[in-house]
Amino acid sequence: MKMGETHVAVRIVGPMGDAEVEMLVDTGATLTKIPRSIAKSLGVKPRELVEAELADGRVIERDASEVELELNGQRWTVPLLIGADDEEPLLGLTALETFRLKVNPVTQKLEPATLIEYAERQPSVALTA
Repeated sequence: MKMGETHVAVRIVGPMGDAEVEMLVDTGATLTKIPRSIAKSLGVKPRELVEAELADGRVIERDASEVELELNGQRWTVPLLIGADDEEPLLGLTALETFRLKVNPVTQKLEPATLIEYAERQPSVALTA
């Protein structure tokens, strides 16, 4: 592990089995990403082809799907991207938010996060014709 990086063991649950995978926590990535070989071994099939922007600004196409992830005693379904086999598995921001977690920048560990809701219910307004 490099300085400033957070890694975490995550159980990925697919239609044909499950696997514990060490993932780099990437708060700059929207979605979680797993290598194609892991997706295939777990029976995770692509649902659609999407565009994804890389850190260098290039836009590429990726297969997208969803899986159940287990982390810290919780299990949630999250969207994910399927990458090449030589790419590191990433735990993206959408999964972190789903699990209500954040990275502590000092300890480089995951810790509980508070959900944020800024909008309040507005009073009903009658429509006039």
